[in-house]
Order: sequence, then structure tokens, then C-alpha cells
Amino acid sequence: MKKWVKILLWVVGVIVALLALVSLLGGPIAKGYVNRHGEQLTGRTVHVDHVGLNLFTGHVNIRGLNMYEDDGEAVFASFDTLDVKAHLLKLPFKTLYMKHIALSGLKAQILQEGERFNFSSLIEHFASDEEEKDTTPSNWTLKFYNVRLSHARVAYRDVASQKQWLLPDINLRVPGFVLGGKEESTGGLSIGFDDGGRLNIGASYDAHSSSFELNAHLTDFALENIEELLSDAIRTEGIDGTAEANITVKGSVSELLRSRIGGNVTLNGVALQCNDQKVATLKTLGVKVNNINLEANNYDISSVHLDGLEASYENWADHNTLSNLIVKKEAETPDSSDNVEHSAKTEKAKPLRFTVGQLTVSNCSLTYDDHTLPDPLHLPITGISITASNINTAGENNARLRASLPGGGKLTVIWNGAIDNWKQHQDLVLSVKGLDMKQLSPWVVAYTGQPIEDGVFGLSSHNTIVNSNIEGENSIDIYKAKVGHRRKDVTPEQKLPLRTALYILKDKDDKIQLDVPVKGNVDSPEFNYMKAVWKTLGNLLVKVATSPVRAVGNALGFSDDELDFIAVDPTQHSLTSEQYHTLGKLAEAAQYDTSIVLTLERHLPADSTGRYEIIDKMIQEYLTDQGVSQRRIHMNEGKATDEKGRHGYTIGSKTKLIDE
Repeated sequence: MKKWVKILLWVVGVIVALLALVSLLGGPIAKGYVNRHGEQLTGRTVHVDHVGLNLFTGHVNIRGLNMYEDDGEAVFASFDTLDVKAHLLKLPFKTLYMKHIALSGLKAQILQEGERFNFSSLIEHFASDEEEKDTTPSNWTLKFYNVRLSHARVAYRDVASQKQWLLPDINLRVPGFVLGGKEESTGGLSIGFDDGGRLNIGASYDAHSSSFELNAHLTDFALENIEELLSDAIRTEGIDGTAEANITVKGSVSELLRSRIGGNVTLNGVALQCNDQKVATLKTLGVKVNNINLEANNYDISSVHLDGLEASYENWADHNTLSNLIVKKEAETPDSSDNVEHSAKTEKAKPLRFTVGQLTVSNCSLTYDDHTLPDPLHLPITGISITASNINTAGENNARLRASLPGGGKLTVIWNGAIDNWKQHQDLVLSVKGLDMKQLSPWVVAYTGQPIEDGVFGLSSHNTIVNSNIEGENSIDIYKAKVGHRRKDVTPEQKLPLRTALYILKDKDDKIQLDVPVKGNVDSPEFNYMKAVWKTLGNLLVKVATSPVRAVGNALGFSDDELDFIAVDPTQHSLTSEQYHTLGKLAEAAQYDTSIVLTLERHLPADSTGRYEIIDKMIQEYLTDQGVSQRRIHMNEGKATDEKGRHGYTIGSKTKLIDE
């Protein structure tokens, strides 16, 4: 054998022997080095139980690694086993080829104190302020195959607020992922949640087209998992219920905001509790999404179905259910640069476009309690259902609501109008039928100081808004209304003779029909719809109560002139046909409502004293003959003439029901 061949074989043999020795001793050496110099390498104490290394196969196996917190006592992160196998012969060709990477039993504890995390020191250790960023594109290709993360556990805790959450079971499987190449990559992630539920995510990426697809499937997710996360926004003492979702996201990594998002989300058995009481419960909520495009600010919802919502709203003088529930954050004062940046973003933002193909609400109820009134108001509204089609922010909409009211009443609302520019056009029809009026008594007491003791209430209201101008036609229908005496312990917003007026307004069948128009401009700061209704209604009630004869006469079809004045010649000795006609109408009005006490104010000259006594007697005799009792007829002395210079009797009235 030639000498050079012997030398070559000898050299190769030595190299193989050295590699074998390194493979045998490299693991223990690496283990010892890591345990001795881990703090120098990472800034943390590191301990590893075993390191296995094989340079021939490119295989590395590490078991029992623990990295400690800055104090060197508590464990920050650990794992059971890390097994890696690389294709070392690819390195000279600028390719990092990992045949498999398997990590099992990872455990990490993330702590937050203010804006600092317990891993912040790690980032600072490896960061270099002096090193310039290299923006030159890398010509290396990174290939990762058979990547697996098994049964990882991650816990988070905010030290200040003691908020915490736990992800007890995280699993990742990536069959293949390539950076710098043109191959398609796929992978899957599975996350188990501490309080129940699992999220499975499947993803694929085409490096050639930069397109991706992500599919997320959430099952039996307990809403209790997000209670801590919501605590900055709402105050809760418990959130029950589960969620399910199937979401698909398709797009390009170079244009993420143009991605198409679709799928469906369902909530079941939701219950929200605050201040030791349930604020709302929900049987089910289902939302189907056609497409969400964040760049276009377009939200296209196929359908929304809500069933079995039960909610309560309570109002006190200084707080309400929502203020109890929602956490109010202190307003931050932005500096001028923030304002400029915000303005620039606002100018570029595209208008929101929101559409819902079909909205269905069924079997819902709302209970309203108002503790700000003299008498507590408790108003349950049940059987609420809403149907609407093609709801959108850029055009006309229509919806219909039906509900049941206390005492067998029914509520119907029909709405047509715009959302984005609501002042331009609205058309709202409201119908209330068969409402037990006692339910409204706390409101009426607050406004008028008089309670409602009985009656059935109906309302037909048609309101339109055109270019901020509102017109409302309200027809009120009341049957067998009974109003109690004025409350001395209440200072009403308006002092109305409600008890008297409603009694007078009743027809022979114990019905009341009132028309209350409302006009105004919704842009006016002084405009308030309910105050406008009460003002119009109050003016009507005052007019009726102060002129009951005229009001009853009008109801019977008489003109104001017929029940206003009885002209008399001071020299006459008997009543004329015209005077008998007026007195007949007056008697008819008085007989229609027996609570009316007639008052006739005399306007005759002083020198006709003997003669007007005769006329007084003739009037009284005629009225009593027509069925008006003597005690209901009052004759008062007035001036020689009325304000128009006439002689005769001014017809006035009062009633036994006028409130003191």
C-alpha cells in the first residue's frame, strides 16, 4: 500500500475517532458548561439534567432544563424534553434543515408588574443598543419539519391586580414550514383552557403566492375563562355560559387588512352577575358572518339570532345598572403630537359599513325599575320579539317589535329610517294596547302629584323626523280611569288638575280620547319629547278643568258661543226663545256630567235690582225643571256689563272634584 494512502486512512481514522469521542463526551461537557455558565449566557441561573449529542446524525437531546427568575430561586420556565435532529450536511449550502423538533412538558410562569414582565431582563440581556440593524435580505433557507410542542402549560399573573389566567394544555404540530423557499407550509395548534373548552387552529401558507388560510374551531369554551380579561372594562361577579365558533381567515401576508374573515359564533347559557344579582341571562346568540374586511371597514353579517334574553335595568339618583357594570376610565389628556396623529388617522379612515341580512330576536324580557321616583316603578316587559331584514348603515332600514305589557297589554313598534344620518329621515309607529294604568302611576305621581288607581291605557303614536324636524301624532285612549287625591308629600313637575280633567273628559261609556301633537327640532338643546307631550297634555287638561261646561258641551257638539253668555234685556219680564235654547244646552251639559256645579255671573245695572231677581228665578226654575238640582246652581253678582259691554249672564262653572 502506498504511503500517502496509509497517511490518508490514518488521518480519516483519527478524525472519526475524535468525532466519536466528541459525540460521547460532548453531551456531558455541554451539560457542565451550561450549568456553570448559564447565568453568563442568559443572565439567569440555568440547570439541565441531561444533554445528549451525536454529531454524526445531528441529533441533540436535552432533558430536565430549568431557567430561574432573577432571584435565582423561583422557576421561570422549564421543560421535560427537547429533541432536535438536523441535517448538518445542508449547512454548507446555506440551508438550516431541521428534520424534527419536539418539545414536551414546557411550563412557563409570566408575571407582570406595571409595564414590566418577568422576562424583560432576558430581552435586555440579549439586546444591544450599539448594534445596528442589518436590513440586508438573508440568502439562507430555513426548513423546519415535524415540529411538535406537547402538553405545554403557560400561566399569567398581574401582581398588582392579582388577575391571572392559565392555559394548561397547549399542543402544536407543524408538518413543514419553510422560510426563504417556495414550498407550502401547514400546521396546527390546539389550546385547552383552564375552565373548559378547546381551540383548534389549522393554518396553511403558500410561500410562492404569499397567501394563507387559517381555520379556527372553538368548542365548549367556558366564558369564565375571560372574566379576568374583562375586569378592566366591566365589574362582574361571575360570567357563566359557553361559546362555540368556526372562523375562516383567507388572505395574503403582504396585505393582512384585506383578508376575508367569515364563519359563525354561538353563545349558549350566558349569565352575567353584578352586585349579587343577575344583570342578564341569555339562552342563545348565533351570529353568521359572510365577510369582514378590516381595510374597507366593511362588516357583512348574514344573520343574527338572539333567543331567551332576560335583562334587568335599575335606575337610582346617582347610579344605574350600567354605571355599576361598566368601569369608568379616567380620561387621558393627549399631547399635541397625539392629536395630529389621531387627526391624520381619522381623515384616512373609511366610513363604517355594517349590514345584517336577517335579525331575529325572540322570547326576550326586560324589567325596568326606577328608584328615582316618589313611588318605585317596576315595569316588566315580556315576550319581546324583533324581526328585521337588510339592516345597513348606508340606507333605509325597517324593523318590527312586539312585546307583552303588564295586565295583558300589548306593545308594537314599527320603524323605518336611516342609521348613519338618523336626523335626515325616521318614521316610527308605536302602539300600546290594554296597559294596566296602575303600572304608570309612579311616573304620573312624579309629574302631577296624583296617583293612578285604576284604568286601561292605550296609545297610538306616529312620529316622523325629516331633516331634524320632528312631528308626532299621539292618540291616547283611556278606559275607566281613576285618579287619586293629590299627594301632599310630592312636589310635582307640573301642577295639573288631572283628577278633575280626566273625570270631565270621560264620555258616557267611561272612555277618554285625547290627541296630543308634538312638534320640534331635535337639534335644539331645549327640545325634550316627553316634556313636550306633558306640556301639550297639561295645557289641554288645564283648559278642560277650568272650563268643564264648555268641554262637555264641545264633546256634545255644541259651539263655544252656545255655552258662553246669555244675553238679557234689563227691562224684560220673561225669557225669550233664544234664552231658552241656551239654557236648554246648558242643562243638557250639566246632566251629562253631574259633578259640574253651574255658576252664572250676573251683569245687570244696579237700578234693575227687582227685575233681575225675577230673571234669576226664571232661570233657576227652568234648569231645575230640566233635571239640574238647585244646589248645583250658583248665581253670583258681577259688574253692570261684561267685558264686551253686554247685559246678561256669563256662564262659568266649577266641579266638586277640583283638587285642593
